[in-house]
Parts: sequence; C-alpha cells; structure tokens
Amino acid sequence: MSIFLNKDLLNRSLEIVEKALPRQSPIQALQNIHFESKSQAITLSATNLELQIKVSLPYEGEERAKVLLPPQITEIVRFLPSSEIRFDLNSENFQVDLTSGKARYHIFGADPADFPVVEKILPENNEAVTLDPVEFSQILKMVIFAASTEETRPAFNGVLFEFNDNHLNLICSDTYRLVVKHISDESWNFTARRCLVPAKALRELLKILDQSEEKAVFYSASENLVFDLGPVYFAARLLNEKYPDISSVIPDRCSTRITINRSDMERTVGRAALLAEPPNNAINLSVSNDSLAVRVSSQVGRMEEELSVKSEGDEVDIYVNSRFIMDILKAVPVEEIVVDFHGKNGPVIFRLPDDESYLYLVLPIKMD
Repeated sequence: MSIFLNKDLLNRSLEIVEKALPRQSPIQALQNIHFESKSQAITLSATNLELQIKVSLPYEGEERAKVLLPPQITEIVRFLPSSEIRFDLNSENFQVDLTSGKARYHIFGADPADFPVVEKILPENNEAVTLDPVEFSQILKMVIFAASTEETRPAFNGVLFEFNDNHLNLICSDTYRLVVKHISDESWNFTARRCLVPAKALRELLKILDQSEEKAVFYSASENLVFDLGPVYFAARLLNEKYPDISSVIPDRCSTRITINRSDMERTVGRAALLAEPPNNAINLSVSNDSLAVRVSSQVGRMEEELSVKSEGDEVDIYVNSRFIMDILKAVPVEEIVVDFHGKNGPVIFRLPDDESYLYLVLPIKMD
C-alpha cells in the first residue's frame, strides 16, 4: 500500500505527538509512535502512560494500515527534501519505505499489537471549559512557574484545577511561593472536584497551545484532565496526591503597598540577581517615602539601586529570593504591578492592578 502525505503537516504532527514519548520504558512498544490510516483519517499516537497525545490528519484515501514507527521518524521527516512524502508499508513485516524527492529511507517498524490504544474520553456530566488558546496559554504561563521540580514532594509537582459551580481556580506552589488564579463564567455549572495535573505535562501542553488556532476545550474524565484542540487530543493522568488547603496562608490585610513599573523592577532585580548567591539568591527590598531600594551583598560584591514607586503604609525592609521575583515579573503582561508587604517576616504578595483574580505570594528569607 502507498500513502502520500504533506511533509510540513506530518512534521508538525510528529513534533506534537513525540512530547508523550517516555524517556525510558520497560515496555518496548511505548518507545514508538503509533501510525494508523483508515477511511478519511490518519492518526499518530504516543503515550508514556501518564500522558497521551493523539493527532489526526486529514486523509482522502481508503487504505487501512497500522505500524509502530521508531522515535527517529520525527527527525527523518524533518530533513526530507520534498514537500510530498510517499509512505509504503509492508503489513506482513511492518517495514516502511519513505520516499521524498531523491531521498529514500527503509524503516524497520514494529507490530502495533502491544501498543495501548489511545481513545478519546468524553467529559463527565458534559462539563467542559472552552477558552481561546492564546488566553489559556497566558493563564498557564502565569501559574505554572511556581510548581516544584523536586520529586520528593509529588503533590507540589502539579497544578491544582479546582472546579466549583461557575468557578475554576488554578493553584500552584512549591511551598516557598504560591500562585492563585480565579476564572469564572456564568455559563459554567461544575460539579465540585479537584484535579491535580502534573506540571511537566502542562509545560508540554503550552508548546502545543502556542501553535494552535483551535479553541482549547478541557475537562475532567476518568482520572485524566483532557485537552481537546480539534485535531490534537491531549490527556494528562492526574496525580494521586492530597493538595493542602491554602486558604489560611493568604493574609487579609497588608501593612505596606507599592505600585511600580513592572519593566523597571524586572531590570533592577535582574541586575541585583547577578550578585545574589545560591541557594536562596537573597536580595534586600526596602520601601521608604515613595522609593524602593534594591540591594544585594555577596562574596562577589555589592549593588544598590533605587526605584520610584507609589507607596502606602509603613516602611519595610525584607529579604526575598531574587529568582522568585524575576519569575513573576517575566510572566505577567502588565505595565504596572502592585506589591503588598506584611511586615519583616510576612509574605510578599504580587497583584495585578486590573485583575483581582490573580495573586502571587512569596515567603521572605529570614536573615540572621
């Protein structure tokens, strides 16, 4: 059998699917990409049992075939010389010939019988959220950076999706900092539930969202959070961990509030971070008389810079992790940012002037 495919479309599809390939797996079949052609569609699938991705390509032929393709297929297709690829499969020994221009590859495929079928799961109670991919991508970028990468604290390796009535709360923390983002829509009517989604899966989703023109539809289904982007089906298996209640962590009132130009603060903190030493990357923030002083002192040297701010409340002097501050300043697309202080030993909370649904909390560093 012969199938003719557009190189660019196949290449983009393979680049999406390969995000679900495991780095290592005792199951040989999972290290491959599942290729299937059937009436009016070709599907490419991959899974590491925690993440499943399936991409559907339009196909006008009637040829039916299945084969497991080695992971190198993505690089092979990327470097083929012609815009059209001829795909010839021997269904008896699963060998594949790829022909493009004057280049021809003979690929040793494998029997797809042991590959777990990636089937689309429907939403529970027909409850689904639909968002613009650009909007949803920006929301995730404003949240996901606070997730922990330490495997010893698996609950904090995820982002909590908290559904309730017409509200969706996204919560993320590594125990040193916390992000909370509220989203609501009067048309939503959710059954109350919490879904802890692996942050590493969401980072892969971000790469897909940034290239997608389809609406982002996502929903909870059978221990997965599913994201349906038209031709792309993305299902992340939920973490089976208990997420702590964070309601008591956020103070009701602040003792000091400043409003500052976000870009100016990012540049100044970035300069201070050059001298900040690991592991805590400490810098000093001092608010007094409509001025924010940013200071750092280390074995390499000292630095001090002052910024003009609009301030309310008490003077404050506090130490914070410069990397934590840079993360929020890079993630939010605003001109000005509000920073609340809660005394020398209280948290620092970043807010957006025109968005009460978002906050970012950072614990201070206690210096001897």
